[in-house]
Amino acid sequence: MNITSVAFSSKDEIYSALSRLRNVAQQNPFPAEEERRQCLTRLQAALMDHELNLLDALQKDFGQRAHEESRLIELVPLLGEIKHAKRHLAKWMKPSRRKVHISTLPASAQVYYQPKGVVGVMSPWNYPVLLSIGPLVGALAAGNRVMMKLSEFCPDTNRVLRDIVTHALGSDWVEVVEGETEIGNEFSRLPFDHLLFTGSTSVGYIIMRNAAEHLTPITLELGGKSPLLVAPSADLRDTAKKLVFGKMLNAGQTCVAPDYVLCHSDQKQTLIDYMRQELAAYYPNGVLSPDYTSLINARQLNRLKGYLEQARAAGVVCDNLMAQGPEESDSKLALHVLHQPDETLSVMQDEIFGPLLPVLTYTDLSEALAYIQQRPRPLSMYLFTKQNEDQKRCEEAIASGSLVINHSLIQVAQADLPFGGIGASGMGAYHAEEGFHTFSHSKSILRKHGPSVLALLRPPYQRRIHRLVAKFWHFL
Repeated sequence: MNITSVAFSSKDEIYSALSRLRNVAQQNPFPAEEERRQCLTRLQAALMDHELNLLDALQKDFGQRAHEESRLIELVPLLGEIKHAKRHLAKWMKPSRRKVHISTLPASAQVYYQPKGVVGVMSPWNYPVLLSIGPLVGALAAGNRVMMKLSEFCPDTNRVLRDIVTHALGSDWVEVVEGETEIGNEFSRLPFDHLLFTGSTSVGYIIMRNAAEHLTPITLELGGKSPLLVAPSADLRDTAKKLVFGKMLNAGQTCVAPDYVLCHSDQKQTLIDYMRQELAAYYPNGVLSPDYTSLINARQLNRLKGYLEQARAAGVVCDNLMAQGPEESDSKLALHVLHQPDETLSVMQDEIFGPLLPVLTYTDLSEALAYIQQRPRPLSMYLFTKQNEDQKRCEEAIASGSLVINHSLIQVAQADLPFGGIGASGMGAYHAEEGFHTFSHSKSILRKHGPSVLALLRPPYQRRIHRLVAKFWHFL
């Protein structure tokens, strides 16, 4: 195994790395099941061996992120995904049998799942381990070689990730690319056999345009505004508990964090009061609590403060729900509820990606569902209700990447569920068997045996036979 992998950071280097990986893939175009399993096993072991190094690096890159939180939101779901892939790999790789038309008999047909070749993965800064290694798991399970473009905002984590993939897999399987926006732009223009990008919708447009230069198949994992709908029957204390959990993990810097709340006007104040209680229990010293995660950098903090300033200037009431500490400290911002902000405000147009939470009210559930339907399709939707009828209405009426009922955020850690958006929140999916198929080409194979019935149907046409075809063709 070649273990000389280094992080490439120039245009010439990344083109050269892609060419070399493509040559490696052509020499071994269909890695055996055991070879793929060994890759996943080595990756699993390397992640466990480097656990403390990863947790320390994440702490440095974020400024403050508790080891316990990083383990929970990055390593636990990632290791679960690796174990799931190893457990089901043989089943996924097995060709599926298909039926053949009666006119083709005797024959047999299969769909054969072939590695695409070299897969590009572009990962973001908010979950730098899960969202870089997670796609790698699916691509390796499908038998591909991989080039990873890591976020420039996580240099310490990147160094550990590079060590992990270098020693677990080597440069015959994975190459790591680092660099600023220009390098990311060049990376997305490479003629990959498949490209997966995780990031903002605005950058997703650019990535898709770049990939189109080579007709590169693409999976976009974007985000947008994931609503949390509180039905009239919901248990408000339980809703507040799970809402705070989903919103405050990673300080709201999560693509599927609840972006805004829709609740009945009679529920609003009670829900907010319960949220205050939960926040006080989570973070006794407010933003000064050691378990409260920092925003990744000053740019993100200033962006969120800009949303607050614009909303306040427009007359929107913005409540700090964490009065037990300062509103802001060391790249930390307290959770604020924004009461009924106008649709024209930036906080209602952009994905928030931080501890701000617009709360909107409705008088009838149909009104709330119509509000969600009229907006870009979300990556996730959260529904809190005790009524099966409400669940069915959301299942049928709202097109979203996922629907979670009576909880938030936990869908990401389900190894047997696909993850992906729809419309403005993305296209395609990975995780689970769907991830294996994303990174595989479903090639149809038809094997003909013995004589062919079609020989009787060729020119010169025998009228007697074709009269029978004309009479009975709709039964064939």
